[in-house]
Amino acid sequence: MAEVVSAAVTPAAIGASGLALAAFLPGIDVHAVVGSFAGALFLVVFSRDLGAWSRIGYLISSWIFGYYVAVELIGRDIAQSTGLAAFIGSLLCVAISVSLLEMVTNGKVPAWVRVLLKRGRDG
Repeated sequence: MAEVVSAAVTPAAIGASGLALAAFLPGIDVHAVVGSFAGALFLVVFSRDLGAWSRIGYLISSWIFGYYVAVELIGRDIAQSTGLAAFIGSLLCVAISVSLLEMVTNGKVPAWVRVLLKRGRDG
């Protein structure tokens, strides 16, 4: 049972320290930092088949990716709120990267990739 607790507490501790640090840095959008952390933590906590180190890696990478997605969407006037854009970007980062890693290890193409490839061929 200690594995479950440590796997959930470690990403939360990393996130809390990162959020505190980001609040003091000038030029950092705190809404985007919090939104991307929430999106990253959401999927990392509910991914039961990943180990602790994998969860930490996914947390950090999707947190950074979510922040950059928010900045890009705001810069292109697609989104109005950086927090929501970062949340969605982080969710997509984890979901896409996990399914692509499963494709590499198992050899099965995910359904969303097949749909995109089919739409690309249809025109």
